[in-house]
Amino acid sequence: MTILMTSDLAGVDAAGYQHLVDQLGDVLTSTDGFLAHAAGPTDTGWRVVELWTSEEAHRAWFDAHVVPTMPPGAPLPTITIQPVTNTLVPIT
Repeated sequence: MTILMTSDLAGVDAAGYQHLVDQLGDVLTSTDGFLAHAAGPTDTGWRVVELWTSEEAHRAWFDAHVVPTMPPGAPLPTITIQPVTNTLVPIT
């Protein structure tokens, strides 16, 4: 089942987010199960929203790629997962 993953990164600014994209962007977009990514600032940091084909696909990506690149002692992002019942995309 397709899921919407929301990740809140407290204390992260535009430069910190760009560092993550520079480190992980290419592998993210080539990972099986990844569908889409969007991100932007919040009052407390940065929010990432992604669509994945399943929670398991996201969890495997997160554990294999995100966790190892976190700075020592950095808090893990707050992640929420919710099912997606419909997705519309433009026809190209």
